[in-house]
Amino acid sequence: MARNQAGKQWLLLIHQIPPTPAYFRAKVGRRLLRLGAVAIKNSVYVLPASDKTHEDFQWLKQEIETAGGEAAVFRADSVAGATDKEIITSFRKARDEEFAELTAQLDGLAGSIKEQTRGKHLSAGRLKAHETELDRLHAELERIVANDFFDAKGRGASLTSHERCQRLLRGAQAPATRRSALPNASGGLAVSEYQGKRWVTRRNIHIDRLASAWLIKQFIDQKPRFYFVADSETVKNAIPFDMFGAEFTHQGEDCTFETMAKQFGLSNIKGLRELGEIVHDIDLKDDKFHRLEAAGLKVMIDGLSETAKEDRKRLQQASVIFDGLFALLDKEARTPKPSNRKRKGSPKK
Repeated sequence: MARNQAGKQWLLLIHQIPPTPAYFRAKVGRRLLRLGAVAIKNSVYVLPASDKTHEDFQWLKQEIETAGGEAAVFRADSVAGATDKEIITSFRKARDEEFAELTAQLDGLAGSIKEQTRGKHLSAGRLKAHETELDRLHAELERIVANDFFDAKGRGASLTSHERCQRLLRGAQAPATRRSALPNASGGLAVSEYQGKRWVTRRNIHIDRLASAWLIKQFIDQKPRFYFVADSETVKNAIPFDMFGAEFTHQGEDCTFETMAKQFGLSNIKGLRELGEIVHDIDLKDDKFHRLEAAGLKVMIDGLSETAKEDRKRLQQASVIFDGLFALLDKEARTPKPSNRKRKGSPKK
């Protein structure tokens, strides 16, 4: 994802950590590493300025001060003793080192899978262990990509190695453990063609994008990877949804959630169809389905948007809400309604 480097602003964290406890300095160092910050001087760290990086540094500042240290965070158009080009080079170098280490781990995992598959030693237990390891490496890949502010060269190799591991694992899975390769019974798109995909949508996700991402994760793609981008950004080989010109977006009178449910043949699930009606009424504001639940769900999502500013965290928390609402709607759909007719011969009241 290319980023505009013109008019760059920086955030600086300057800290002084108390000598005791000894482990705290190492803890702060690990936190700075995970945030993607680079050191420009002793105890002076820098990040590109944004709302997220400012929040990250402020939390770390508070943690340092709580432990008895001193810290300051401030914004700067330039950094004394280092040009913007030198700072950007430092960021790329740091990310390239992380990508190189991760690529080596992914290549090692791929080698183990290939060797055990070829020798017919890939038991169900080993397969499960490899899947768990790949999940861990994928989480690390997402962290590094999120901190790759200036498009380090090593990113492509890591993404390629991760995709290779995914292909090898899918190929090693027993047919019974895979999703059906046939289209859905209702004639929709085959979910088997949408496994382990990259899915991309606009940042600051709200009701339709939240619900659509939940639908993807719960009913379409067993191991999706979500990316949240600005309008001008793209993600290579990703499937866009709820974006201009995307296949999965508003069509006719349908919101994106309804479009995806229909295209994958999922709208015959009554709980999903009713959830789609609620999402539609909130997103399109046309009260087409007159769903009373819409007002309550909107309030919850609005509140969540105020407290969870990071899209990935927002999706994680909203998914719990959608899980519960779908379970309730689907249960009601499957519960027989009591008959209002009196049984023959029943006494009159």
